Amino acid sequence: MGHSKYEARSHTSNNNSLVENRFKVILLLYRMGGIPLNMKSVSTLNALYNAIVIVCSYITYICVSVDTFVHRHQLKLAMQKLRNSLGMVMTAWLHLSVR
Repeated sequence: MGHSKYEARSHTSNNNSLVENRFKVILLLYRMGGIPLNMKSVSTLNALYNAIVIVCSYITYICVSVDTFVHRHQLKLAMQKLRNSLGMVMTAWLHLSVR
């Protein structure tokens, strides 16, 4: 009798609703960034949104990199652009590793 009680408790710890409650904000941020975690099916609208977010973010990264290269002789402006591009590289790396 006691053994089944422990089994029931262990099975409820893997429930998706428990994970949703604990990590609600983190899952929301991932989903807003285009990473559909713990979703049973992705809608067409969500897939379109994911594609647009990915394309826009990588185009922005390319534009910032080109702008850094263009202003390489103006050290102060180039360092500001480089700082932005390094943050974008880390974000892209996180997006690719989580995907």
